[in-house]
Amino acid sequence: MRRLFFISLSILLFSCIGNEDKTLTIEDVAKLAAGWEGEVIGWSTESYVGWDVEIGDADNDGDNEVLTTGCPSSSLNLYKLVDGKWENTLLAENLARTFPGMGLAVKVVDLDGNGSNEVILGTGQEGESTAIYYTFMIEDHRLTTLGVSRPDFNKSGYTHNLAPYDLDGDGMLEVISAYCGYGEIIRYDYDTGLGEIKARKIHQLSGSGEESLIADVDNDGHVEYITSNGFRKEDAKVEIFEFDDQGELIVPPRLVIDGYDGKRCFYASVIIGDVDNDSINEIVIGWKQEQNINQGTILGYKVGDEAEIEYKFAYEDKDLDLSYFEKMMVVSDADNDGKNELLVSTRGDNLSERIESEHLGHLFMWSVNSNEIRRELLVNLHEGVAGSSWIDVGDADNDGRNEIILATGKGDRTQKGISYVLMVWRAD
Repeated sequence: MRRLFFISLSILLFSCIGNEDKTLTIEDVAKLAAGWEGEVIGWSTESYVGWDVEIGDADNDGDNEVLTTGCPSSSLNLYKLVDGKWENTLLAENLARTFPGMGLAVKVVDLDGNGSNEVILGTGQEGESTAIYYTFMIEDHRLTTLGVSRPDFNKSGYTHNLAPYDLDGDGMLEVISAYCGYGEIIRYDYDTGLGEIKARKIHQLSGSGEESLIADVDNDGHVEYITSNGFRKEDAKVEIFEFDDQGELIVPPRLVIDGYDGKRCFYASVIIGDVDNDSINEIVIGWKQEQNINQGTILGYKVGDEAEIEYKFAYEDKDLDLSYFEKMMVVSDADNDGKNELLVSTRGDNLSERIESEHLGHLFMWSVNSNEIRRELLVNLHEGVAGSSWIDVGDADNDGRNEIILATGKGDRTQKGISYVLMVWRAD
């Protein structure tokens, strides 16, 4: 099957509020910090329009677009600025091949190094079925399926991120993913035509696979594989693995970070980047100590032979709501001042785990200057409109400056609803 639901549906940005149609403004959805501006660039009848959001040249026209994938219809949407107006194209739905289902991870990557980008996507299954891995090409608002993988040895239903990298030096990117449920770490290799995908399990975690990253976390000139092994009571840990000269994972992990201040945790979220602008990477970990207590701790570490805490961004902070941050932490220059910041959004979908939530809908930004940390609440989503958001930072509107894209969600993720895609930027 070469084409998958190539639905081309351009949606104008209107919402029905009561009996009155009106163009939504950012003020209808959120309150922004002073000095920041924004607009609503799209909306959806998905309760969660984006469990992941990606900025990149998805259709190879030379300009960036915004991709979102969410639930419960496991859809893939493209948002594109055309002649000063945002167009929303529904590229696919029912990617999980069941309802309800989830689109959980999406990335724009040039897999074969030919100068044209592909789109890779992983699903989440609400039932007993297992996750699906897709490779797509987007051309002229149509989605072409290049390859699909659903290996029998994967028993898990939820894709927790996709990490592309040329591990073996053959000019083709390989992709490593971690799986929530049983903890498989799976590597996907492509043939030169991208039509054949070879999947193999390269490691088995003791818990659930909650993150998948490839980066030079210890600044030794070589990349490592970083995963979160968790969703288990008092057993969450961040594991850092080396690769050998052939690009194969070396087991066991070289370094394990298993909580903070002697406290064992339920969950750990991870991002890698130069958060303090000293030209070397740090690892930022968001810790959730107990599943049913909503408070989070976010720490920045320098990694050498060991991981040493360098920055305390938040400590057992209830303003972080559920305190799961997968694909909700970004290290980037969000305000175009030439320096990176740490951005973290919050989740309030308590129905997923039948626990309490304040549905805060926050987006925070931390800046580090001479070891002094400053926190700012950039976006506060209105109660009853949205309680969660997933984020990316990049030049979404092709004006040469970075913006923040937020894909929102509210309520029961297995039911339809209303959610929004927002673009926020520092005012000139």
